[in-house]
Amino acid sequence: MRRVAAELGLILRDARLRWTGGVLALLLIVAGLGTWREAVRYAAEVERIGLAERARWLGQDEKNPHSADHFGLWVFRPSAPLAVLDPGTEPYTGRMVRVEAHVFNDAVYRAVQDAGPLARAGLGSPADIVQLVVPLAAILLGFAAFAADRERGTLRLALGNGAAPGPLFAGRFAALLCATVLVVGLPLLALGGLAAARFGLPGWQAWPRLLAWVAAQIGYAAVFLLLAMLLSLTARTARGALAAALAVWVLLCVAAPRLAALGVETLVPARSYAETRARIEAGFRAHRTAEASDARAREVLARYGVEDPDALPVDLRGLMMTENEQHNFAVYDREFGAFFAGLAARERAYGWAGLATPRLALQALSQILAGTDFAQHAHFVWTAEAYRRGISERMNAEIRDNPQRGGRLLVAGPALWREVPPFDPAPLPLARSLRDARVPALMLALWIGLLAGAAATLVRRLRP
Repeated sequence: MRRVAAELGLILRDARLRWTGGVLALLLIVAGLGTWREAVRYAAEVERIGLAERARWLGQDEKNPHSADHFGLWVFRPSAPLAVLDPGTEPYTGRMVRVEAHVFNDAVYRAVQDAGPLARAGLGSPADIVQLVVPLAAILLGFAAFAADRERGTLRLALGNGAAPGPLFAGRFAALLCATVLVVGLPLLALGGLAAARFGLPGWQAWPRLLAWVAAQIGYAAVFLLLAMLLSLTARTARGALAAALAVWVLLCVAAPRLAALGVETLVPARSYAETRARIEAGFRAHRTAEASDARAREVLARYGVEDPDALPVDLRGLMMTENEQHNFAVYDREFGAFFAGLAARERAYGWAGLATPRLALQALSQILAGTDFAQHAHFVWTAEAYRRGISERMNAEIRDNPQRGGRLLVAGPALWREVPPFDPAPLPLARSLRDARVPALMLALWIGLLAGAAATLVRRLRP
């Protein structure tokens, strides 16, 4: 500990840390202010429009229940509290869905459509800053750890005075990691704490998510600290160590993620959205014909042992609508289920692509821990669909159980509308997120382990 404290004291007096910390703090503040403003605006819109939609549904005129089903309403995806740190897929996947009879609608309102230049440049959130800029900061802090001492001759002096290479490396690495926690971990923890306190809704488990998320960012920074120090061990000059470290940064943070993404898309094909919609339409087409409808009506009459629809104990139209919806639900489940399963498989493959670059490992891990990953989006979509089906089933049941005979028209009113509860989606639990995080977390840990092993080997061979 004494060695770590001494090394940390030297680092804290180093101008590089002040400049690096200042630039990082500025970037994190600017990005955090942008995501915070978006989070506040969106939370206010969800509350305001959600209440207006609920009032519109309850305030609709008396009408046939099936007309009320077509009346529909909009439902909104609540944003994850830690979207302030990492918006993940939220800006790209849509945040609101119109629920109405017969139709599994797409999620719309993609925040990226209103994004500013910083977001379009890939630096719109604290997570973007960590993934792209923090490695540079780690390189600037670590590249001279041994190369500069070798140039000045102080490394020969230290080793000649009996300093053990292993503790020397460990002490400097620990000191640099502590400095990284100060300039990166604490600002992220402070911003995330404010977000958890301001936007933390029941079910999100925002504080455990925040601690795990910050730990993942520090682990990612540790990867590049180790890389910089490894190169510093082998380089003859500090300039050579810096050049090599920057080349590695370009490879791991810029080139490799694009190549790995291309490889995942090639090796793990997923059905397109257009093909999925075409399959759904094909699944509906044969069921919608007049001949098929007449055949189903005759089957219903035969099932109840009557020939006249007025002799049925239920309303024929309501019963057939209920059964038609069950067919539609099965088609949606089959086709959209396959579509989302393909995308989920690709997401898992991106986690394994963390073998190629730690940036992809952190990207997947960060979104999962923040609750802004694709799995959360898919969960919202299916939750909205379950809500839509619940409304359709209740409206169709009202028609089915109240036969319209002798010209009587069924008209429902506010009492029926109030039976539809407000839309209140719950997020995927943290336990599920932790299961999804196992692969990218393993990839990040593997990078740290491999680099630590390489460092142990090189340190034993350290020469001044």
